[in-house]
Amino acid sequence: MRGSQLSSYLPEPIQRVRALAHSPEARSWSDARLFVEQARLMEDYEDDFPYEGEFRSYFPTYQAMTNPQLRGYFTWRTHVREGRVEPTSLSFAFVYLYELINGIGASPGEEAFHAIEGFWRSYRAIDPALDRYVRPWLVDYVVYHGLSPELAAPYLNAAHDRAVQVLAVEEARVLEEPPARGRRTTKATFAQDPKREEAVFQALCALSTYRLGESRLFKDDPDALMRVTPVVFDRLVRHYRSGRTQGYVESLFGSRHAMPHLMFASAVFWPGAKHEDCVVRLDDTVTFICQNGFWTCDALHDGGEKSARLGQVLHAVDQRLRTALGHPQPLQDRGDPKYLAQIIDRVVADFLEWRQEHAPRRIEIDLSKLAGIRSTAAVTRDALLVDEEREDAGTPASPEPAGAESAGVEAAATDQTQKDERDTPLGLSTAELEFVRALLEGRAPAANSMDLLVDAINEKFFDLVGDVVIEFGADGAPTLVEDYVEDVREALA
Repeated sequence: MRGSQLSSYLPEPIQRVRALAHSPEARSWSDARLFVEQARLMEDYEDDFPYEGEFRSYFPTYQAMTNPQLRGYFTWRTHVREGRVEPTSLSFAFVYLYELINGIGASPGEEAFHAIEGFWRSYRAIDPALDRYVRPWLVDYVVYHGLSPELAAPYLNAAHDRAVQVLAVEEARVLEEPPARGRRTTKATFAQDPKREEAVFQALCALSTYRLGESRLFKDDPDALMRVTPVVFDRLVRHYRSGRTQGYVESLFGSRHAMPHLMFASAVFWPGAKHEDCVVRLDDTVTFICQNGFWTCDALHDGGEKSARLGQVLHAVDQRLRTALGHPQPLQDRGDPKYLAQIIDRVVADFLEWRQEHAPRRIEIDLSKLAGIRSTAAVTRDALLVDEEREDAGTPASPEPAGAESAGVEAAATDQTQKDERDTPLGLSTAELEFVRALLEGRAPAANSMDLLVDAINEKFFDLVGDVVIEFGADGAPTLVEDYVEDVREALA
């Protein structure tokens, strides 16, 4: 052929592709079906046409290409199938992916899945723009063809959804607990379930725009943040329970629900026959359902974004806890809501008190005094033996030391007092019982060391009501807390 003839020459397979687009049966076909029918004609075609131009199309198909572009695409595809993935127009790469999605060039199933995955991983080194499309296409391919869910696991945003699920489970646990009685907030408890608290802390860090795990305070005192942050979350859950229709977690990330799902969105895809009804559960948080050919996806639909509102909470915890601990690098207050500041301050105060109570005790033993302790113990042991035991042991009876009789009387009195306390409600002593009864009857109780007596009574009632039952008024007189009068009365009855 002359050069002028070569410029207009088209191989016969390409001529058939062009003719198919103008055939009578193609008039009723969609663009997607026309592409698939043409791709089947050209499945095994190879070309060797030098092409240095570009092809750009929003919806790239064979019909959108000129004849030189079409021959240039098949030449590039020939090299790809030989293992040479060369830079080219991004639209060519999309057309090649469309072919694989529709089962052209690889058998539908795992073979085509690995072909899509392999080409994407090779070409993304040239242009990572394919990522936002190929990742969801790989998930859709696993679902549509019923492949193993493990193939889709790397491309699901499962970590985000699982973290939200951890917070939802914690929220349900908190809401199952009965609300606090009375007008006072019960003290926060810490380290009740360390594994659960750590899981909640990790979920909060993963879902927040504020990176609490990289905070300076977390490096210096991680235990403080890991104890306080989950409790603050629990208190916020309780706060949202009153006066709001949504739960706290739902207000942050929405709820899991089913939404219509378009398989292989933004791709040229023609399914042919209608897909059979099925339910495909990829993960604990993602389920696909097909009914009468229509697909729905039951999952969170928040886009997997981190929460700025949650970031504000974690920053406030970090800032106020640093202030309470006197950290050398304080954070600036961002003007957090008053209710949030109050919740955090109360939890931090309870934590500091709890930490002081559970601080390790320093015990020093003076070894020089051990000999004296052994001698005293031996004398005490001999004094407690009766005559028969001394005879059996061969130990001579020692005279009763002075004051032994009075000591025995005091021990008997102590035993009687302990027996009386076991017989009274909540282990109250006679003086404590009389003190409480005087308050119930409206009388002014008479007692020495009134502060110590009130503290002892409150401690014994704490397990019953979870709060103090006696407080001192403005005039310094003790009174029963009104909310717990009936509880005290029932306990003494």
